[in-house]
Amino acid sequence: MFSRPKRPTLSIDMAPLIDVVFLLLIFFMLTSNFMPTSVPLTLPQASSKETSDSAKVIVSLDGEGRISISETLVTDGEFENLLKIELQKNATSVVHFRGDKSVDYGIFLQLMSRARASGAQQFQLVHDPLGANRP
Repeated sequence: MFSRPKRPTLSIDMAPLIDVVFLLLIFFMLTSNFMPTSVPLTLPQASSKETSDSAKVIVSLDGEGRISISETLVTDGEFENLLKIELQKNATSVVHFRGDKSVDYGIFLQLMSRARASGAQQFQLVHDPLGANRP
């Protein structure tokens, strides 16, 4: 009978390739979490609806840095005391923040931190409805 000589079969060992791909996957997953976000944001409008509470404590911060609590202009030094009184008067721990579009984010965060020290536990951000044209 005729028999063919056996040819050696060529094969590629896939184990090292799978190891390298797995290590690359782990590397890119870890490094993607540490990349800083560099997306410019404009946040003054949203499409959600504002809740209607009858007793609201509204803190406003205008573009010049003036602070108002429920439409009453307050000085920087008396903010915490007057906010604490307003929160007790309305029996709430929710503060609604209104901030001008040009306010520095750091100043806004400091104001929120001071409000938390005054007894505020929840914060709501007041915004214009999406597409609203205000002067």
